[in-house]
Order: sequence, then C-alpha cells, then structure tokens
Amino acid sequence: MDFFLISTPEGVPLGYAIVAIVIAIMFLYTFVGICAGFGGALTTMPLITLLLPLKMAAPMSVIVGTATALYATWLSRKETHWKSALVLILFSFVGVPVGIYALAYLPDGLMKIGLGAFLILYSFYSLFIPRLPSYDKNWIAMPTGVIAGALGSAFSTNGPPVVIYGMLRHLAPAAFRGTLNAFFTANNVAIIGGLATSGILTLSTLKLVLFCIPTMILGSFAGQYVHQRISVNVFRVMVFLLLIASGAMLIKGALGISTLTALVPPFAALAILQRLFGKKVAAIRAANPT
Repeated sequence: MDFFLISTPEGVPLGYAIVAIVIAIMFLYTFVGICAGFGGALTTMPLITLLLPLKMAAPMSVIVGTATALYATWLSRKETHWKSALVLILFSFVGVPVGIYALAYLPDGLMKIGLGAFLILYSFYSLFIPRLPSYDKNWIAMPTGVIAGALGSAFSTNGPPVVIYGMLRHLAPAAFRGTLNAFFTANNVAIIGGLATSGILTLSTLKLVLFCIPTMILGSFAGQYVHQRISVNVFRVMVFLLLIASGAMLIKGALGISTLTALVPPFAALAILQRLFGKKVAAIRAANPT
C-alpha cells in the first residue's frame, strides 16, 4: 500500500479523496489542450493548486507538458525556426533558477496570488488584443526567454510569453508551432532538472503523474470528440472565462476574502471592456482570421 501513499514535499500525506480529485482534474489537461489547441496547463494549474501546494502542482504540470511537447517537436521538426528556438532556449536557462528560487522560498500564498493575477491579466490580453504589430527583431528573443524560463519553473506557465513573441515576429503557422514546441521541450527538461536538484520534485509527485495517465488518455479522446462538434472560438472564450474565475479563486484562497469579493472585480471589468471594445475586437478578428 506504500506505493499508493502520496505526500507533499513537506511530508504531509494526502488523503485518497484529494488524490482522486487531482487525477480527475488532469482529465482537463489533454481535453482542453486538444479541444482548444492551447490552455491545458493554464486551465489545470489553478484548479490543482486549490488542493495541492504549488511546489507539487508545478512539477506535475511540467512533466506532463514535457512529454506532449517532445512528441509535438518531433512531428514539426522540419518547420521549426531553430535559430529563434535556440536563442529562446539559451536565455530561458537564465530565468529558470529565478523561478525555482521563488517556488522554493517565497510563501505559497504569495505565489498563488501571483499566479492568479497572471492568469487574469493573460486572459484579458487574449480576449481584447486581437493582434499585435509586427516587430521582427531578433533581440526580443532574449527577454522573452528569460521571462518564460522564470514563469515556467515557478508556475509551469512558460507558454504565454513565447506565444506573444511568435505573434510579434509574425512567424508562419507551421514555424510558429514548431518553434514553440522545441522551446517547451528544452525549457521543460531544464526546469525538471532544476526541480529535481533543488529537492522540489519528489517521488510522490512522480507517482501522482503516473496515476493521472488513464484520465489524461480519456481526456485526449474526449477533447478530439468535442473539437469536431463545437466552435473552437466559442470554446476558447469559455476557457478564458474559466481562467479568470480560477485566478480569482486562487487570490481568494490566499487572501481569505469572500468569493463575491474575489469574482466581482474581474468580471465587472470584463463586462465593461466587452461593452466598450467587444464589437471592434470581433470586427478585427473577422477581418484577420489567422
């Protein structure tokens, strides 16, 4: 029975009910990722951190993300913009220790506030900034890599900075996808190495990832099924609404405020922005579907 015993990095045993809920939540990782084409880690991280310490949730997400990114990198190896990917990867190594230090030494509540705020801001950006101006300069890979490395090791959210980088460079879709996957693979491997050497990555976390594999396989099949039957744009909006709510609930838990106090400000701001800019954003997206 010791094999099924899961403990936090601090040695606190997890109840079987919590483990079962986490395993169920990881269904969303592949379901959302395949159905919407993004957001697997972003969606599951805030939900899991409501149940587990961030020191356990982040390594889980990184390990799963590495496996999926490695396969995707192999598939898109011929279209990858390797020069850009290499610069991003090298500079991400600067950011990885920063994120690991924060994960190891900053209070869990403070880290959850940071993650919650990041999710809310990124969702607003994705909903109301339909496109970015072209800025095809090689140097922007350097700060992007550093920021992505830090966010990836601290929160397992290294995707948003690199997505913004690809949009600024206006990479072709195939090169965009390949470059991102190459970066994710190398960066995640570096993060896993840092988490292991720092003692944050434990055997219990590895076992929990193993237990999640069946539900993640089910999630991939369900995601493909829904993807063929629902508008991707509608589903993406639903994901961002979930991210805003999840971010608000993380802040609620860390600050000890009421649910209403946490949820009203971001959704009130969302309603105001939609009222002011919703039609303009929709028109720009319709004129530029890519």
